[in-house]
Amino acid sequence: MQYSRSIFQRVMVVVLVLALAPATFVFAAGAPEQEGAAVDFPTRPVTYIVGWSAGGGSDIVSRVLVSEAEKYLGQPITVVNQPGGSGTRSYTEIKNARPDGYTIGNTTGTISTHVFAGNLEFGHEAFVPIITINEDPGAIWVRHDAPWETLNDLVDDLRANPESITIASSNPASITRFGTILLEQVADVKFRIASQAGGESAGPGLVAGGHVDAAQAAPVTAQALYEAGEIRALGVMSDERVPAFPEIPTYKEQGFDVTIGNFRQIIAPKDTPQEIIDILYEAFRQAANSDTYQNFMNESGSTPLDWGPERSREHLIRQDEEFKAILQSIGQYVEQ
Repeated sequence: MQYSRSIFQRVMVVVLVLALAPATFVFAAGAPEQEGAAVDFPTRPVTYIVGWSAGGGSDIVSRVLVSEAEKYLGQPITVVNQPGGSGTRSYTEIKNARPDGYTIGNTTGTISTHVFAGNLEFGHEAFVPIITINEDPGAIWVRHDAPWETLNDLVDDLRANPESITIASSNPASITRFGTILLEQVADVKFRIASQAGGESAGPGLVAGGHVDAAQAAPVTAQALYEAGEIRALGVMSDERVPAFPEIPTYKEQGFDVTIGNFRQIIAPKDTPQEIIDILYEAFRQAANSDTYQNFMNESGSTPLDWGPERSREHLIRQDEEFKAILQSIGQYVEQ
């Protein structure tokens, strides 16, 4: 009887200690979630994958944002470039990563286009959107001494001499390529396209070096060479002129009804716990609203955004419909 009472007393002490302890638990990714649970995240560096070459729009924008987000996340964020297939390689890498928040990455509109073009078996449903960070308009660039002063000059030349002008443009199913195709459709012309596997980053340099006649690229990608006077723009594919480049006319102003923007999101693998997504979103939201990032966006001709997971998902669904229609119109849609 003495032994039984001793066991009972010990059990009651343990119960009392647990009852008085703070109701906070730390759980690993994939473990059952406790009510009122807290996540010990991050405790080590986070890997941020960019699916395009260094110097491209996604790379430039991501590096500026990441350098700010580190301040709020409390851990280093390592940017890793994994170009290949206009993002397909990086999307596969992120999708297959452990859903613990330590592997995230950048996406563009190609998260929608690749599945419809038959390049990937999955779309944005394979991920959790963390935040939408910006929108970039497309633009067409030529060498500073090119014979075309306006977009109409270039189009007239192409109509008279089909496929006589070589344009650097990203691989098929990329948003950069869409910009080229849409102009071909509206103007009834045909370029000779030089595909760029690493994204649009190489295009402006190829123009400046005289290797191609023109390039399709966002202002943020071409800005350095433009400001150096080596290249100039014939038009930008936005509804209105870009405030940072007020001298560049829109396609619409010149009679070509072409507008397309490239929205960038940060994504995590599907099944990443919501608590981790919330932590990441808050860090990147603060970074997106920092003076450094806002000033960079304004000076580079980009539109800064800080859409959260829900609004980002809504955008991705709308984007699916838009890009599916474009691929159907050019005969490149693969039936799902």
